[in-house]
Amino acid sequence: MNINNIKNVQMIVELLKIHKIDTIVINPGGTNVQLVKLLQNDEYFKCYSIVDERSAVYFAIGIYLQTGRPVAMVCTSAQATRNYIPGLTEAYYKGVPLLAITMEKHPRFKYQGYMQAPDQTSLPNDSVKKSFELPFISDINDIYHSRRVINDAILELSNDGLGPVQLCVPWLDFKIDNVEPKNKSIIRISIEDMQKIDLSSKKILIVIGEHLPFNEKEKNAINYFCNNTNSVVYVNHLSNFSNNYSVNGNLLLSIITDDEFDRLKPDIFITIGGQTGDYPLYNKLSKTSLAEVEHWIVSVDGKVVDTYDKLTKVFKGRVENFFLRVEENNVNHDYFELWSKETSSLKNDISVPFSNVSIAQYLHDKIPMNSIIQFSILNSLRIWNLFYLNPTIQCFSNVGAFGIDGGMSTLIGQSVISNELSFMVIGDLAFFYDLNSLGIRHIKNNLRILLINNNGGIEFKLHGEDKKEIDDYIAAANHFKNAKGWAETCGFIYLSANNMNEFMNASKTFLNKSDKPIILETFVSDIDESKAYQLLINKNLKNNGYLKKELKNSIKKIIGEKTINKLKNR
Repeated sequence: MNINNIKNVQMIVELLKIHKIDTIVINPGGTNVQLVKLLQNDEYFKCYSIVDERSAVYFAIGIYLQTGRPVAMVCTSAQATRNYIPGLTEAYYKGVPLLAITMEKHPRFKYQGYMQAPDQTSLPNDSVKKSFELPFISDINDIYHSRRVINDAILELSNDGLGPVQLCVPWLDFKIDNVEPKNKSIIRISIEDMQKIDLSSKKILIVIGEHLPFNEKEKNAINYFCNNTNSVVYVNHLSNFSNNYSVNGNLLLSIITDDEFDRLKPDIFITIGGQTGDYPLYNKLSKTSLAEVEHWIVSVDGKVVDTYDKLTKVFKGRVENFFLRVEENNVNHDYFELWSKETSSLKNDISVPFSNVSIAQYLHDKIPMNSIIQFSILNSLRIWNLFYLNPTIQCFSNVGAFGIDGGMSTLIGQSVISNELSFMVIGDLAFFYDLNSLGIRHIKNNLRILLINNNGGIEFKLHGEDKKEIDDYIAAANHFKNAKGWAETCGFIYLSANNMNEFMNASKTFLNKSDKPIILETFVSDIDESKAYQLLINKNLKNNGYLKKELKNSIKKIIGEKTINKLKNR
């Protein structure tokens, strides 16, 4: 069953026209794609593309000051709404009627550890006159409800004086199993409860999300648990964890089907840390068909965070207290060996065009030990998670609220404290958002920024979408030419590369100590960027032995064993 909220966005467009609001300021993003498509393809509207939400609101204020007419703004979910706050505050005190149409995930994801789903309606009292939130439409009652709320929000722009108003629109666009799940209880467990639980026959997957580097006590506790249960530790670079039982399964889960995952599914998965930023993992663990799988969460705050809709047990306490309480067991399964075999058979050294993929292929094992790396969401984090990094390298990304902005500022803050080389991997849109950070006067010579300039948000062009339709407003292409002038003005060494040979030459300087911070800008075709990722995925699909076996079995069922033998003997 494919679920979205298209009726809501259709009603918004229709009612904007009825109320004669024809000027739209659009910020790039994913959750707002369907609304943006309707607006940009309707000749009634005059649309403007502004990359940074902070600038967008002030830009909209400027339009109002010259026209005297309300202006609507459209942004995606996650951190985007927060970036509206400074400008909306100005509009509130200035009395400017701006309709901030902000997108959000389905309301059930609020405060549940889901990617890009902070509470979108928690704006300060003096930034909007009022916040309105639309329902998720499931029947005619919701349509009536939504129609009334949209009208109410637009009318509020001029009710008892002019001012800004928020209209929050939930959106969800993926296939879900249309099967009502069984009710299951969620309980809190204590150290004493842990000692009573027999895990000897349980297949356990430990999922470590974003986490600061672990101390020895924590590492030893997790190692002890794994040794006694043969558990799998599912990690990515943000986990900052590695042991003999850890696997990076992102690529594997990106290529296998749900049926294939049945071989790898756990009886229990235990989560620690914050966001994983791992959509393939979420897509597998959240399946309704895995109703019998249990999710346990270990956290110091003990909050009920049911990210995957499988939560059964919550342990409030420290990692070491939880993992040291398991009894020594005689394990009777090969769960870790199965995961290890599957992940180790994948290939990421295939030939691809010049892209973030080829850059990561070349650079991943050349980053100096003990370095710091900050990854921009989403593409840089996804691509680099497919390649090995030395465990001494600390890895971070702004996946708490999962916003595009602030990545360089975060890294610069770390680099002024550390004496190690500090690397940023960032796309041009995210770089554009945080451009002012290059002027921070505390920047040290250990800062290294790898800028992947692929002309806009590549996230929206990975799967062969209509490039023209996506580029104008959704991916916000053609806003940013290069970083050379600003980089050199701010005292950086500026390097650039247009192909792999130029990049390899430039990386010699980039990876070594210098008397200035360095920006290495790579100019990558968005088409090649998309092609490289798809080649990596498709190559592993072809090499997947299980897929080949299943295909053969399917063919045998269709045409029969005798026919196959005849074909072989010809």
